Amino acid sequence: MDTTIAVAMYKNGETVAAITKATGLTEHQIAAAVARSGVPFVADRHDPVPAAAAGLITWGMQHTSGRMRRLAEQARTALADLQQAQRREEAIQAAEKRVEAARADLANAERALRAAKGTPAARSTAARPDATETALIRSWARENGHPVAAVGLIPRPVVDAYRAARPEADRAA
Repeated sequence: MDTTIAVAMYKNGETVAAITKATGLTEHQIAAAVARSGVPFVADRHDPVPAAAAGLITWGMQHTSGRMRRLAEQARTALADLQQAQRREEAIQAAEKRVEAARADLANAERALRAAKGTPAARSTAARPDATETALIRSWARENGHPVAAVGLIPRPVVDAYRAARPEADRAA
């Protein structure tokens, strides 16, 4: 069976039991499909609307008063909106954790690559140049078409460009 339906039902707040009943998929199959869609899967997710609230909404939807039916519809819509917002936030948090882990993995891989190549760790570009390096940077920048003032701080992109172009330059740390 197409798991797209199961994922759509899960995203719409259906319980795993309801999805299993409607699609015939196992909880494991549903979990795998939901995970592939990038949404965090919660196996023991309860009925999205507590029984008391569901009973009130049902009562309100069947009421003879138009006001009660409108209130019930507003409550149902508000709960659905809250559920969607919660799932979106969970998905964002899960994605942020994956990005953070990927960045850490990338940093480790870059360190391993530098170690394998035998190159030292890159000099921190956060350090401001000292007076000697500042004079060298100003001269280099003018020769290479980078606008720099005669005095004051040199823009970080110019410092980084100088350091990238002259890695062998003798600079104070």
